[in-house]
Amino acid sequence: KYPTHVHHRGASIPKGKSSRGCTTAYKYRNSKSPNPHTLVGAMVAGPSSRDHYQDVRMNYNYSEPTIAGNAALTAALIALSGGDNGKVDANTIFSAIPPMYPAAPPPPGPWNP
Repeated sequence: KYPTHVHHRGASIPKGKSSRGCTTAYKYRNSKSPNPHTLVGAMVAGPSSRDHYQDVRMNYNYSEPTIAGNAALTAALIALSGGDNGKVDANTIFSAIPPMYPAAPPPPGPWNP
């Protein structure tokens, strides 16, 4: 079973319908009907701290797929795929991801008074 009321514009607006901004898309967001499109592979936010899930499009805390939520899943699945050799090395799992900032400069040499 998977969520059928995902808080996602592309999944909730029927094919051939146009939406020019947020206010015209409200009728699709507020609809009680399931999404006309299925988001394959997207992970939505998930259950509450009491393990309760609401499949309600209006409540994005449960039903919105986010980049932050899906990035870790994607990275883990890529690592588990093993690349060319079929092995996962826990020490180098994220080595192909470039750093977000430049490397720190090397430490200064020893101090000589």
